[in-house]
Amino acid sequence: MSGKRSDNFTEKFAGRLTNIVLLGFFTTLCCLPVISAGAAFTALNVSTKAYLYEDDDKPLRIFFASFREHFSLSSKVWLLHIPALAVLIWDLAYYRTSDSTIDILASAAVFVLIMFVLLELQMVFVIIATEKENTVGYCLKKALDISLHCFGYSVMLLLFTVTVIAVSVFLFRGLLLVMPGVVSFLHWQFLPEILRKYKFRERKEKQ
Repeated sequence: MSGKRSDNFTEKFAGRLTNIVLLGFFTTLCCLPVISAGAAFTALNVSTKAYLYEDDDKPLRIFFASFREHFSLSSKVWLLHIPALAVLIWDLAYYRTSDSTIDILASAAVFVLIMFVLLELQMVFVIIATEKENTVGYCLKKALDISLHCFGYSVMLLLFTVTVIAVSVFLFRGLLLVMPGVVSFLHWQFLPEILRKYKFRERKEKQ
């Protein structure tokens, strides 16, 4: 009996690992044309959620279907973030070249802004993946709102992302190809609870 359980566990673990690797690899592949990265991130969230919580055993099929379905909205959202982050990073680099008090304060303010943009960015593709509303403004507003009201969780998710990137870059470069799948798997261990708490808060405010 224990041998059978062990075989089932091994099979389940191998299947899950394979799907995480494949989803990560195809997400990376779809990100190579930078313009399609947003659709890839949305598709990754849709397929990871379906695989982990909806018992769908064909996450790649869902990935490509979602990639096509959400391409337009996800690309618009993504292309809004690229120049915003570029300007903020340029400003941060500029202010860090000076030791004056004003420039140090400006550098700190820009750094905080970058962190908020990153917190919102990691949530906006989750919103596109889980909400029926399909306007850019709605998705951006809701992503920022969730990031602020679930701030502790949002920071934790960002730390997961940074940790996986650091491990991929400095310890195991081969992980870079499948890194998005690993990050998404870690995030979706907590995202259902984050979304549940936020929706509960929304209902409570409407009463």
